[in-house]
Amino acid sequence: MGRAPLTICAIGSSTSTHVVSRVRCFAERGHRVFLISDARAGIEGVTELVPGEGWPLARAVKAAVERVGRRPLPNLRGLRSALGVPGLIRRCRPDVVHVHYAYSPLAWMAAAADHHPLVVSVMGGDVLFAVQGHPTRRGQRLTLDLLDRADLITSKSAFLIGALDHLGGFGAKAIKIAWGVDLKAFRRVDSEELRAALGLARQDRVILSTRMLQPFYNIHVLVEAMPRIVAAVPTARLLITEYEADRDYKAALARRIAALGLEAHVRFVGHVPHREMPRYYSLAEVTVAVPPSDGLPQTLLEGMACEVPSILARLARYQELVAHGESAYLVDISPESVADGVIRILGDGALRERIARGGQAIAAAEADFEKHADRMEGRYYDLTSATRRAPRGLLRRARLTGEVIAFLAKREGHARR
Repeated sequence: MGRAPLTICAIGSSTSTHVVSRVRCFAERGHRVFLISDARAGIEGVTELVPGEGWPLARAVKAAVERVGRRPLPNLRGLRSALGVPGLIRRCRPDVVHVHYAYSPLAWMAAAADHHPLVVSVMGGDVLFAVQGHPTRRGQRLTLDLLDRADLITSKSAFLIGALDHLGGFGAKAIKIAWGVDLKAFRRVDSEELRAALGLARQDRVILSTRMLQPFYNIHVLVEAMPRIVAAVPTARLLITEYEADRDYKAALARRIAALGLEAHVRFVGHVPHREMPRYYSLAEVTVAVPPSDGLPQTLLEGMACEVPSILARLARYQELVAHGESAYLVDISPESVADGVIRILGDGALRERIARGGQAIAAAEADFEKHADRMEGRYYDLTSATRRAPRGLLRRARLTGEVIAFLAKREGHARR
């Protein structure tokens, strides 16, 4: 590197492939990397820390909070996780703290710790308050406070930078880092072994759904499109991956699939390990993703890198990266429009090839993970040599901690009801 290695303290979910790939990358570059998360994942080269683990004061703090609030506070794990973050950051003695995903108690407690430089990477659902997720007013306030205290914000798209500006002028300190994908791993590969393992015939035409199996992502719209698709392409087969699956939603989809007589044409394939995804993309002739709102989904970049055409909802933000009919195929969010798009892609080999080539070229130019990691590493060094922000007073940090505790208490109350 030519420069002294850094000590980087990342905060994010150890179950997120995005977070894991980022922290592993910087560890492989020779930096000392810590990850503060709710659970360990065994990431090679990274020291994983779980806040509140073995904390002897946990029960005493819980009891004190209950006395003040005059009601039970059963979420001991969430409470001790949140309160443990500042101490772990101090223990790491980091050159930089990097939060991945802004709307979470661990992230907010990084703001309470007020260690600088502080980098925040937004993903989409954490800042698109009006259209994604179910953010509470307190959660929104805490997220805005985190963004305000950040020295640098990274975003995967210009659209999200605009959203940050709308939230409070935060776009001025935001840069676009798409992160992208590992182009050595995500490429077209032989998928015949997977085809055989799934019991698919050589003539079967595979449609792939890779987004989270949750109502927001409109997997049901694709299911409703399948009768029309099957009528035009009898060998069409839809594979639905089950990342962060909502059990009730999956059960409702299964009932609808049975009611439509689609059991032979639609299959749930479970939670596919990230390392296996290139084979699934390579097996597919088209992927479909039609949520009502989005940032810049990693699955889109992965599919493009693997040369599989993507059918996307007609969202303006996608057109920052792709063009209809050239590098993706845009449709309305309706079963009829989705069906027409799939039938068109499956029936037009020249169009399918053009979109596959166009998408792969964009992935190579715009989504090379190593290039984005280079840029992030450079910004780390810039931040460590810049003048540090003065820390907030103890009273302000205590108030912020109280807000996080109140958020956790209310969330637990809703969960119990």
